Amino acid sequence: MATTKEEEEEKHIPTDLLTHEILSRIPAINLLKNHMLVSKKWRQLISGPEFIQIHLKRSNQRTDGTRILVAEPITMTDCDNSPAAALPFSGKRYYYPAMKPPSPGKRIPYPNEFSGRCAVILGSCDGLICLYDEGNRKFAVFNPSTRKYDLGLADKFRWLFLSNYASWFGRHPCTGEYVLVIGSQLQGSHVDIRVYALKTHKSRNSRSIINQKKHGRSYSYFDPVGSLLHGALHWAVCTRPFDRNQPLFESEHLIVAYDFRKNEIVEIPPPGASRFTLGVMDECLFVIFRNVDNVFELWSMREYGVKESWTKYANIKGFESVRLLVPLGFCSNGDEIIVDADRKKVEKYSFIEKKSTFLKNHRCDQESKSISYVDSLVPPEIIYE
Repeated sequence: MATTKEEEEEKHIPTDLLTHEILSRIPAINLLKNHMLVSKKWRQLISGPEFIQIHLKRSNQRTDGTRILVAEPITMTDCDNSPAAALPFSGKRYYYPAMKPPSPGKRIPYPNEFSGRCAVILGSCDGLICLYDEGNRKFAVFNPSTRKYDLGLADKFRWLFLSNYASWFGRHPCTGEYVLVIGSQLQGSHVDIRVYALKTHKSRNSRSIINQKKHGRSYSYFDPVGSLLHGALHWAVCTRPFDRNQPLFESEHLIVAYDFRKNEIVEIPPPGASRFTLGVMDECLFVIFRNVDNVFELWSMREYGVKESWTKYANIKGFESVRLLVPLGFCSNGDEIIVDADRKKVEKYSFIEKKSTFLKNHRCDQESKSISYVDSLVPPEIIYE
């Protein structure tokens, strides 16, 4: 009896081995362009929800898998941070050198509905990036690995006016559903944190709005995209008075946290009084600030919420003319950090070699936005599930 091509494949490569150890290690774009064409079985396997989650888990485990998306005028630039790609070539980055000959960083066009201005990046989760176009006031969820967009909510956030805002996009730590978080100062005397369930917006049910008041002062956000840890979002801020004529007001540099479970805002003291940015490393908050010698320091909070637990991790040298380092991600098992220097250029700093490697300049006179993400097959329309 004749056997089919799929049956022959099954004899040579067990499905578990194929999915967990072979296909899950291949970049999403290569899977879509090449491997889905091998056979009907492979096409069904790669497009199935179970394999998509296996591939995502593998991407999250990669030690050198940090990829960067930079929003610029007309297009975005998609950068991959694999070791061979770290060397600059004509000011650009290599893209998946282990899979094929090196090529420049990929330019990705915005959706046709966008204006072509620098889009605002509101957050990243599961390889998906949340974008907002202030020109046409359009909202999109985008997978840079597969180049797929979802514009189902394009007109749902036309009210957004992103001036001194905070944001986050991801899975709600209590419900698991995809949400968009926007924090801003409303007219009056309170700071507003709103959590929008994207699935609810799609079905046109009433939206979930959460307001939280902090009377007497507001916040200026140094990096608008928040960091999630222990069920709370965190932003680096500087306090300022609601009333400019308010007497005896002293500004403070703080970490502001929004707790999803308690539905409240709390303030966490940083290790110093300087302007800083923050992130999450090894399940701990960390901050980066410039000291009096113009050297950046990275400090980690070893016990959450306890000021005395702040511990210096390392110096970051070679950025004397830079005012602010925005952390984008770690690689090489934490031995290197990727930073955005003053929102003008992306560099990778080695804590072992104590030097930085140039990765990319922003192609914009104004501040460009960049964010890290993982390679993923997750479809943008998953936000409605």
